Amino acid sequence: MNDIRPTSRRWALLGGALILLGWQLLAMRLGPLLMATPLQTLDAMWRLPFEADFRLHAGASLLRIGLGVGLGCLLGFCLGLLAGLDARLRGLLEPLRWLLMATPPVVVVVLAMLWFGLGSAMVVFISVLMLAPGMYVNTVKGMLMVDRGLLEMARVYRFGPWQKLRHLYVPALAAPLGAALLIATCGGVRLVVMAEVLGAESGAGFALANARSTFDSAGLYAWTLLILLLVAGLEFALLQPLQRRMGRWQEPAHA
Repeated sequence: MNDIRPTSRRWALLGGALILLGWQLLAMRLGPLLMATPLQTLDAMWRLPFEADFRLHAGASLLRIGLGVGLGCLLGFCLGLLAGLDARLRGLLEPLRWLLMATPPVVVVVLAMLWFGLGSAMVVFISVLMLAPGMYVNTVKGMLMVDRGLLEMARVYRFGPWQKLRHLYVPALAAPLGAALLIATCGGVRLVVMAEVLGAESGAGFALANARSTFDSAGLYAWTLLILLLVAGLEFALLQPLQRRMGRWQEPAHA
């Protein structure tokens, strides 16, 4: 068992090395106009913070990601709590849930551009609308996982709403919500960047679109790498530790 994690890491490192090798070979084949090499991309990325518009674009994207993910998760969580307690509300929200999860994000982007025009409101709206259903589904799932016997015992001992939430529902919700937060944050970054590419006047996505239009392949791949590093930092430094911590709370709900 002790050799599983080191072995997995070795294979992951090998996979990363193969990706870099493939990237280098493909860049040499296509030429610098279409694809920058890894070294050219790194050089361009180190120079990004010294560009005049870097803070504007990075700050705009971070703000939109924070608002979109935060509001989307909060909306989905609150509706999920209510729907988990009321089967009628759950049935009422099901068509809307299906509609939002089945609609391609690019369709939502086009509609949001018509309704809000270009800018942050459009980007945040898209993120909230696309992320809320996932959090809603995981919250409802967690609510329904609570042991019926524990709920009956809580009724016998006359637990109040706060006691039920703290001792029954929070432990049951911990693991599903941890997974949902991880998915929502990574998905939120992708949604924000996509929306910025299609209809924003600032942000990382706008910088990507601008680099593409000027055939600045090194700048394009530098912004892409920076976005990937942001996702990796959020996932490994913040969300995975939070997910493990929340997972420890699940046991009492199934005891």
